[in-house]
Amino acid sequence: MKNLFGFLVVLILIMGSLPAHVLAVENAQSEREFDEKHYHMDGPMVIEVILRTNYADGVSTEQSIQKTVWSMEDFWSEYAGWQLVNQDHGKMVFERKIEDISPAMKENGHFGLTDDGVLTIFEGKPDEQKVIQTFFQIDVGKVESSRLKELAEGIPIESWYNFEDMLHTFYKIKKSQPVR
Repeated sequence: MKNLFGFLVVLILIMGSLPAHVLAVENAQSEREFDEKHYHMDGPMVIEVILRTNYADGVSTEQSIQKTVWSMEDFWSEYAGWQLVNQDHGKMVFERKIEDISPAMKENGHFGLTDDGVLTIFEGKPDEQKVIQTFFQIDVGKVESSRLKELAEGIPIESWYNFEDMLHTFYKIKKSQPVR
């Protein structure tokens, strides 16, 4: 009788666990179907990829490319250094921050002064008056004449170090009164 009772207990436990096992199999099948629907590709997929690069000098560049994707794993590894910031159907936007000045700034950016003595970055020479960024008014009376001449002609911005050094140097002789 004890054996029969033990057999019935085991049988009830097995029967009770059967629906859970069946549910687990159904869940696994639906997860596999989800993966196949969303990640399985029968052929290449074309995605518009927008790459935004934000430089330390405040300049941002944007590039748009059409990317043919054969493997999502390869696609993600290609943009490993980027951060995905937006994703719509057929379009992905990635960003990255570069601790350097922009290539355009290196190529054509010059420190100079506006007529009222504000330290400014110009695209090209200061006399062309193409302002990129302004900083603060400096006390022109405290600047060496040779340095004033350099600023009038435009001091090229060659590197991030040069950019930081110039800001630091001129900040020391900044006017305490704001520009009006």
